[in-house]
Amino acid sequence: MRLLICIQSWFSNLGKTFASCIRILLQSTFSNILAIKFNQKEVCLILGNGPSLKQTIDTYPAETLQQFDLMAVNQFGDTDYFSVLKPKFYLLNAVTYFQEETALSPLYQNLRKELYKSLSEKITWDMYLIVPFRAKKSSNFKDLLNSNPHIHAVYFNQTPGEGFTCFTNFVFNRAWAMPRPHNVLIPGIMHAIHLNYKTIAIVGADHSWLGEISVNDNNEALVHQKHYYDEQTSRPEKVQDYITRPRKLHEILHKFYLSFKGYWDILKFSKKRNVNIYNCSEVSMIDAFERKSLSELRKSQS
Repeated sequence: MRLLICIQSWFSNLGKTFASCIRILLQSTFSNILAIKFNQKEVCLILGNGPSLKQTIDTYPAETLQQFDLMAVNQFGDTDYFSVLKPKFYLLNAVTYFQEETALSPLYQNLRKELYKSLSEKITWDMYLIVPFRAKKSSNFKDLLNSNPHIHAVYFNQTPGEGFTCFTNFVFNRAWAMPRPHNVLIPGIMHAIHLNYKTIAIVGADHSWLGEISVNDNNEALVHQKHYYDEQTSRPEKVQDYITRPRKLHEILHKFYLSFKGYWDILKFSKKRNVNIYNCSEVSMIDAFERKSLSELRKSQS
């Protein structure tokens, strides 16, 4: 039985490796990836969207958090924290930030509009906006760049890479691919590695979605995705990135599976690069990275 499982795993990895090669050849860009020069602090701290981020920010003053190079994600720019913390990096991963208006539901049209307006009007410091190469084709994104000279675009491949470990390490190391980016923290951590940080910390990575899933009387799967900025006002919603049909329950669970698995893939890759990744979130379901408080991290770096 064990031999059959090994043979099945080998052929599965072979198929995934072959499929990844095709995706990389068709979808990835091989030059000017994350082309950036900057003064680097010792630690990159990634600010996730989970409700516990508010607890972290309330616990640690801005001066403490600014001892790290900060990376914000998604709708952080719409909050009051943005202008206070002034993150050096800002990563957008979801395709909804770069799709044409007709391809988006009104919800995602409004989220993008609000965020782009905030970034255009609030940024008074030099900030690197890390986005997938597809953003170059977005007229809305081009308008954002032209609206504020402090925003510097940096581009990456969001092509999924799967298969044999020797293969994934090879393509990950060259930033041609990454673990499936079903959660924004996956490209966030990967690109902190590519920016040559040897210590990476994450906060606000609650990932407590499993307890927030329900199915209504119409057999529609709902997820109550709480964030630090809407924990009291959010409500269960269908997972509907586009104006097409919502995701089914098994599709939602599979997406969650890929996210949690992706962190273990990142952990293996980080060890090859001699990078330490710490989960400093006050609350978190991620089981891949060593847990450490920000206070402990600061002491270890001093």
